[in-house]
Amino acid sequence: MKSKFVRVLSLALTAVLFAGCACMEPTAAPRPKAKPVVSGTCPVITTADGKTTAAMAIPTGNVNSSVVLLTTTTPTEVYVGESVDYEMCVKNLTDCPLTDVILTAEIPENFKFLGSIPQAEINANNEAKWDLSRLAGGQSKCVKVRGIPTKAGDFITCAKVEYKPILCTSFVAVAPKLALKKTMPANVMKCDPIPITLVVSNAGTGTLRNVTLVDTLPAGLTTADGRTQVTFPVGSLAAGQSVTKTINAKATRTGTFTNKAVATAGKLTAEDAATVKVTQPVLGITKTATKKAFAGRGIVYDIKVTNKGDAPANNLIVTDVMPAGAAFVSASSGGMASAGKVVWKVASLAPKATVAFKVTAKAVGAGTLKNQATAVADCAAAVSDAASTLVAGKAAILLEVIDVADPLSVGDVETYTITATNQGTAPDTNIKIVCTLEANEVFQSAAGPAGSNVTGSHKAGVITFTPLRSLAPKARAAWQVKVKGVKVGDVRFAVEMTTDELKRPVNETEATQIY
Repeated sequence: MKSKFVRVLSLALTAVLFAGCACMEPTAAPRPKAKPVVSGTCPVITTADGKTTAAMAIPTGNVNSSVVLLTTTTPTEVYVGESVDYEMCVKNLTDCPLTDVILTAEIPENFKFLGSIPQAEINANNEAKWDLSRLAGGQSKCVKVRGIPTKAGDFITCAKVEYKPILCTSFVAVAPKLALKKTMPANVMKCDPIPITLVVSNAGTGTLRNVTLVDTLPAGLTTADGRTQVTFPVGSLAAGQSVTKTINAKATRTGTFTNKAVATAGKLTAEDAATVKVTQPVLGITKTATKKAFAGRGIVYDIKVTNKGDAPANNLIVTDVMPAGAAFVSASSGGMASAGKVVWKVASLAPKATVAFKVTAKAVGAGTLKNQATAVADCAAAVSDAASTLVAGKAAILLEVIDVADPLSVGDVETYTITATNQGTAPDTNIKIVCTLEANEVFQSAAGPAGSNVTGSHKAGVITFTPLRSLAPKARAAWQVKVKGVKVGDVRFAVEMTTDELKRPVNETEATQIY
């Protein structure tokens, strides 16, 4: 029968001690005070399951005022030659971490050490040493030892624990990252608004504070209310947060503009730029007309519109106004005439392109007719040009001579009526009437328009009237000459008319029978 030994395991505990601390780890909530496991010095407790536990609170012996609690749990008695396990535990009684925690236990001469979990380091003094490293507040670490008693008797081993208290505080190191993204359209018309979008963000960790965004517009761009710089106080940006700001700009001229914005937050700076090309259609117009025309004749107007800009001229409208004294006849390219105007509509005119139009009109009156055409398109200033036509009237005087009493007897008086009618469209001037009598008739009297009197001698059978200063279009003037028949015959009363417009005289005769 195997002999029994070790009725009571005595545990002597020594420790290298440092003053305890009362602290809390900054990131952990205060931990309730550990409930005392044992009190007093080196108590030994034998439990019903045949195990014995010894404990020591270090350094004061009281768990309420100590730093660590060292406990050992062993069987109450074991058999020689059979393997046995026992356990040693170290518990941090404080809320503060402990570092360099070393547990050391003597290996008795009557005990064959087989191993431990974790593995121990055996030194030259036949001591087992365990490096428990670090114990957080309230944390426990245990060591399990296995060995074989080699002979009967009391089994005595002593353990000690060494440690270093450490006061830990914590803070978070963050790396906020300021980022800025600026966008605006690549191309706009000069008359269009330029939307600018600014997105400032925190692409790092931690919070950005006192973020300010400044956009300085280049020469040629302003805000809608005329500013050249816009500042946005953004404030704080949490990690991953972004804020969007918008600006509506406008261009004062065409060209390519690069616009840079800058975001700042303390010493951090971010910037971004965008480029916009501002274009505009620029219209040019030329108008030509028939230089000279006669009333009642045709007049031709030619209109050319050119886009001299660098953007399409959309919704191009060309208008030609008919002047008073001209009547519309026709228009090219689908021009529509209404209310004295001719209008053409062109969907779009490309840069550097030209479009031509033609209008035919009829002159209905004399004078200088001024014709004006205008072109306008989206985002383009209206342009106009005019051309004049000199419409000349043409005098066309009809000369008529009639006798009243034909035939007449010798001794009777005959009246000749001479009429000049201007059937043309312009006045004629210096209308001169000269009458010539044959020998069968002698002059009696003459009458004419106001201021048109007989001049010179008429005894030779020639009657000359003072020239009529002017005869308006459609006007009529009349002269009368009275003669006496003095000889039987078939006679001719001759009238010659000259005017400033006529290059050759007009002759008219009237036959009269004298019996």
